[in-house]
Formats: sequence, C-alpha cells, structure tokens
Amino acid sequence: MSFEAIKDPIFIWFIIGLCCVIGEFALPGVIIVFFGAGAWLTALLVYLLNIGVPMQVTIFTLTSIIALVTLRKYFNPPVNENEPDITDDFTGKTAIVQESISKGRPGRVMFKGATWQAQTLCDQIFVQGQYVRIASHESIVLYVEPIKEDVKKEEVLCRK
Repeated sequence: MSFEAIKDPIFIWFIIGLCCVIGEFALPGVIIVFFGAGAWLTALLVYLLNIGVPMQVTIFTLTSIIALVTLRKYFNPPVNENEPDITDDFTGKTAIVQESISKGRPGRVMFKGATWQAQTLCDQIFVQGQYVRIASHESIVLYVEPIKEDVKKEEVLCRK
C-alpha cells in the first residue's frame, strides 16, 4: 500500500468509522457507533459520487445525526417492568447507625456490610449502635427514620 492511499478520502472516512466503532466498546452508551456508520456511509458516497470535502462533511454530519436520532432507540436495552427497582433493596430495610445523625447533620450507617452516608429529616438524634429504618435514598445518601413497630412498612415517618 502506498502513502497515496492514506490520503484518499475514502480510506480516511473508513478509518474514522472504524475508530468510532472500536471506540464504542470503550465508552458507555451507544452513541459513537452512529458516527462510525455516518463515516462509512460518507466513504461509500465518496466512492460512488466523487464529492468534495465540504459536501463530505455535510453528509457525515447529517447521516450521523439521522442515524443517532432514528436508530438509537433500537439499541437501548428494554426496561423489564417485572424486575424490582433498586429502591426495593433499600427502602424499608434496617440499618445500624455508625456515626450519629441528626436533622441537618449527616452521619453514617451500616447496611448490607457497607457504610453509607445517611441523613434524616426527623427532629430526632440517632446515636451509634441504634437501629434505623431506611425511608428513601438519593444516589449514595440514605434517608433514615426511627423504627416504629406499630407503623406499616410502607408508611414514611419523615418525608423529604
């Protein structure tokens, strides 16, 4: 292969497409592969029609965006409505206070063998060693409340 082939726009668009497809494996989400498809379609059109660089860039941009908008929905994994939400793993469960927690002053709780940052919206102080109920969570922060035996499991004592 001569160095002249490397300067060929068809070769360049093909390599750009290949890099995008390979790069998709390294990055989360399904996005870059559509730019790879746009580059390959551009390479095909350059081969068939021998078009100039401005038109090549326009074709690449348009085909990539159209592919992204129209085809991405087919590449996202379907949501299984029967699978339990991750919230089910936390809400209503019991944790042990590791560092005291009060309203406006976060602490830590032990839950499932790991310590978690915890906050409360209750006007109560939770001390180390006390058992608490997880009312909700936001990212990696658990919101806790006191355990009441006579309260239904679904009831939330201190709301956000």
